[in-house]
Amino acid sequence: MLRITINNHAPVTSFMLEGKLVGPWVKELEKCWEGSLAADPDKELLVNLAAVAFIDSAGLKLLARMRREGVRLLSHGFLIDAMVAKIEAEEGRTATACSDVNQN
Repeated sequence: MLRITINNHAPVTSFMLEGKLVGPWVKELEKCWEGSLAADPDKELLVNLAAVAFIDSAGLKLLARMRREGVRLLSHGFLIDAMVAKIEAEEGRTATACSDVNQN
């Protein structure tokens, strides 16, 4: 089970997640994110993972995609911090690889 609380306070829309980001809840977060993007594509987005206990592989893929699209990830706790650090490290490697290709 996952609870998603959306706060649309200017200048940031934040998604407060509580529970487990798994299975059908991954699609629900994706729908919420896409709806926020459609409503205001220029607004900064933040996903607060402080109350998330577990993230499955589909959830990690969605968070990585969201991060690549500019969403900030806020985490707390050893496991979720490690998952977010991995997403951000992979994003850095991708950005470096892209810039290496562009330089050649």
